[in-house]
Amino acid sequence: MEGRILDRVDQPGDLKSLSRDEIDQVAREARETIISVISERGGHLASNLGVVELTLALHRVFDSPRDSLVWDTTNQMYTHKLVTGRRDDFQNIRLEGGLSGFGEPSESPHDTLAAGHAGTGLSIALGIAQASANRDQDSWTIAIVGDGAMTSGSSFEALNNIVHLNPERFVVVLNDNGMSISENIGFLTNWRKRVITNPEFNAILGRMRALSQKVPTGDLMWRLVKGLNAGISEVIVPDMLFWSEMGFQYIGPIDGHDLRQLEQTLRQARTPTGYVPLIHVVTHKGHGYEPAEDDPIKFHQPSSPLGSGTGAPTYSKVFALTLARIMRDDPAVTGISAAMLEGTGLAEVRAEFPDRVFDVGIAEQHAVSMAAGMASNGMSPFVSIYSTFMQRSFDQIVHDICLQNLPVTLVADRAGIVGEDGKTHHGAFDVSYLRCLPNAVVAAPMDENELQHLVYTAYKHDGPFAIRIARGAAIGTPLDADLVQLPIGKGRVVREGADVAVFGLGKSLHAALEAADLLAESGISCAVVNPVFAKPLDTELISEMALKVGRIVTVEENVLAGGFGSAVLEALADARLDSVQVLRIGMPDWFIEHGTADAQRRRLGLDPQGIADQIRRRFYAGAGAAVRGVAAAT
Repeated sequence: MEGRILDRVDQPGDLKSLSRDEIDQVAREARETIISVISERGGHLASNLGVVELTLALHRVFDSPRDSLVWDTTNQMYTHKLVTGRRDDFQNIRLEGGLSGFGEPSESPHDTLAAGHAGTGLSIALGIAQASANRDQDSWTIAIVGDGAMTSGSSFEALNNIVHLNPERFVVVLNDNGMSISENIGFLTNWRKRVITNPEFNAILGRMRALSQKVPTGDLMWRLVKGLNAGISEVIVPDMLFWSEMGFQYIGPIDGHDLRQLEQTLRQARTPTGYVPLIHVVTHKGHGYEPAEDDPIKFHQPSSPLGSGTGAPTYSKVFALTLARIMRDDPAVTGISAAMLEGTGLAEVRAEFPDRVFDVGIAEQHAVSMAAGMASNGMSPFVSIYSTFMQRSFDQIVHDICLQNLPVTLVADRAGIVGEDGKTHHGAFDVSYLRCLPNAVVAAPMDENELQHLVYTAYKHDGPFAIRIARGAAIGTPLDADLVQLPIGKGRVVREGADVAVFGLGKSLHAALEAADLLAESGISCAVVNPVFAKPLDTELISEMALKVGRIVTVEENVLAGGFGSAVLEALADARLDSVQVLRIGMPDWFIEHGTADAQRRRLGLDPQGIADQIRRRFYAGAGAAVRGVAAAT
């Protein structure tokens, strides 16, 4: 039996010699491979199925890596990986030691940058193009930008500068699938509606109708006008006029699943016109796989956690249920997310409160400033954004919320280790960048029950409040029937001990409790403390435990630099308890590669055994502790 044509494609240049029928076959084989592997391994499915033909056409027309293909975002590069020498390794994508689920220059010279955040591609591509021009390199730069990225303000900053600089040998491909992760919203999405309902536009149609009734061939003319109107209202006017007015050479729309048309159009874009060409490619997210076509949101990343086998809900779900509960009693409470309604649990809340839950698109900065505006006018907004994306809105958190001391609650979802998405998506920095801000309260619940009470506490607090929640299923703790206000800045001892006091922030508390069990087998008595708050700290409790046991351990899924452990050191210094021995366990000063979350915690010493081993090594050297792995401890 003859093998797959895809198996003969070792480099992009191998695609150029294939016949039309053969390249169509490669597209089918690439799609089958992606479906097979990602259905088993997890990953970004629907978006990658939508760009199979576009990827092949780009490699048939341009010469990577001499020509730079810049994807925004790089989670759409699975077909690109299959045809750039990584086909045989594709089955291990997103596994520890395997291929990254995003672009990764260390894997291949065909990848430009390891970008996991939308809205960066156009700026990066322009920088590459200008560097190529300044260095007299005979190369093209092609930015492939999903329409979801066009809700990001940084994309429009780049578009403005692209038109101003007008670089040669530069192409923008707008991949229009009507989706980012959640359904697209905003200006571009509603452009067609505004044009075809414009009074002047409809007045022209009215005059044409009146004229058609006065001439012998009026009926035929009117049918032609109606056909032209359909084309204008659906395609030509909103797209061509908008991009042309911006200063681009608009080409399109093009069927993103027609390889012949794609190749012809891309070759056309190489012909100089004095303007940067913008090719409008219409694709179907999930194309070729019916379940993903029917539900591209669910199949955007089908490995996203939905709960545990024990039935425990996700932390996101508990947050959303609690918010909805509060919203039923107070019409001033609102929810905001940035293209992540489903992931943050807010989609179901919006179903109940469609006028009080807002998806602003991939625009985290705007989301935070919008919340500040709401809060300044008597509302109580909750902004739920993944931790890795919330860092993009740091200036707005500083200037628009904390400086004004406004009652906005920030929910940093997916805080800490996230697993297979890897270094672009770990929520590793939020404690550090939030606890340094005046007026901010920063909290992390140990379980879902404490989470619901923290949400309520934030609602009652008259100032900035941040709650970090972990990815995936919660612990399975029963939820109290009544919501209560927790005392801000107060922790509690959950296990008594005489030798060491371990402070486990958030989800890390449960690993600390298991570590205490392991240490008890060696005769080491560990107290375990739930700090609840990274700011303000319970300095009284910290000092009390320091004086009682003389050995303090902090555990957190945040970088050690500026994290919760650093805050404890500062508190001990302020209390003049410098002689107390302190061990900080957390995420290291490097970016953590992809793999399962459990494997990452083991490797970093953030699992129970790793915590126990580090405590033995630090405080009980010679007690028989095994030296394991890499531990981020000081």
